[in-house]
Amino acid sequence: MVGVAIGDALGYPREGLSRRVALKIFGRPPLRYRLLPGRGIYSDDTQLMLLAAQSLLNSRSDLRAFRHAFAWRLSWYLLSLPVGAGKATLTAAFRSWFRRLGVSPGVSSAGNGAATRAIFSALAIHGTGHRLNRWVEETTKLTHTHPLAINGCQVLAALAQRASTTKAGCLDVQDALAAAIEVSKQSEIKDKLLELEPLLRQGRSPSAVARHFGWEQGVSGFIVPTTIMATYCWLRYPTNFRRAVDSAVSLGGDTDSVAAIVGGLVGAHIGFSALPQDLVRRLGGSPHGPTWIAGMASRLSHWPHGADDLHLAPAQTSDPPMQLIRNIFTMLLVFFHIILRIVWRLLVLRKLKRAVA
Repeated sequence: MVGVAIGDALGYPREGLSRRVALKIFGRPPLRYRLLPGRGIYSDDTQLMLLAAQSLLNSRSDLRAFRHAFAWRLSWYLLSLPVGAGKATLTAAFRSWFRRLGVSPGVSSAGNGAATRAIFSALAIHGTGHRLNRWVEETTKLTHTHPLAINGCQVLAALAQRASTTKAGCLDVQDALAAAIEVSKQSEIKDKLLELEPLLRQGRSPSAVARHFGWEQGVSGFIVPTTIMATYCWLRYPTNFRRAVDSAVSLGGDTDSVAAIVGGLVGAHIGFSALPQDLVRRLGGSPHGPTWIAGMASRLSHWPHGADDLHLAPAQTSDPPMQLIRNIFTMLLVFFHIILRIVWRLLVLRKLKRAVA
């Protein structure tokens, strides 16, 4: 969970920028927190993962109860003025208000908005007897019902399960990739995963792989490139958190989502203590900062193996007023960065005009 938040916060300031432009504005790795210098501010990808965690704790390991808890929280999430949430997620949040009228909240979108939730679900329900593919399918459909979105999330969930059940340093990357290929049922995903096999053996860089697929301008928010590149970044650097996340962010495009997924996969594999502690200490996101996330992770680590967990399962306090304040503050930071990008582009254009003259 902390790995997701750190990757998200590192990628957030570069979201929407091409690889070339991001390098000129922010420089090369190692990356630092830049949305608010020295403080990690994460986006909706982490917020929705934590919302799913709250819902899961109150579900008592029941999928139907989880659907209800998540839809209820999602409907109120819309009122917190979430920054950066995708169109599909916002639409699903709006439709959740009408679920009692028989309206299904999910929309036909192949976006990557449910990807971090899929990774979390794979880790949280591991060992409880649930069928992972079924659980991920049903939880993904709460916001994204497109078959590509569902299958992409299932692939990432399978990788997360492999990451958490394999001792750090003992991962067979080709075997892990084969497990992901086995889960993939959509040809748009499966065919590209198959193409990763020789690229992994050759040790190609993630940027070279992105060029191979024609994504050199950045990874879009579409689930296919997100799944492929997140998979490759993790399998290329399975135990090196910094290298894996930096390579994901450096691809450009939807950097916060891809880096959040990669951070979650590496974190699940190496464990909390092996994460860069300087990044952990400076992770923000009040009221859901590192201490709150650590408490949630501890709570989930014992779920649902005891009677108290099954029957009480209290989620941690969400503090909605502070969430609203946080999102308003984040919105101001995002607008500030947008203005900086406009100023930078104007300066570049001015230099080009002078060079032509």
